[in-house]
Amino acid sequence: MTPALLTVAYRLQIPSERFRTHARSVADQIAEAPGLVWKIWGLDPDSGQGTSVYLFRDAASASAFATGPVIAGLRNGPARDVITRISPVEAGLSTITGAAPALM
Repeated sequence: MTPALLTVAYRLQIPSERFRTHARSVADQIAEAPGLVWKIWGLDPDSGQGTSVYLFRDAASASAFATGPVIAGLRNGPARDVITRISPVEAGLSTITGAAPALM
């Protein structure tokens, strides 16, 4: 089974503080997503640009999440221009750069 990265880029339609409140309300749901290893939140409050990076155990789990209710809620709520991308993890190179613990 090859781990997969899901990246989600978006632009906020609401102030960043309001988004943080919204995000806290779904963070537990995200944490329970099947196959999720971790998620990192990126947000530039000045521009409203956000990028989330998720590591999933496999591409099927990443795909199910990308087409599921959390991302749909982002698209239909606080964000616009939501772009998702799924990429298989290149384990050999990732191990060299310190990702080995997350890939086990």
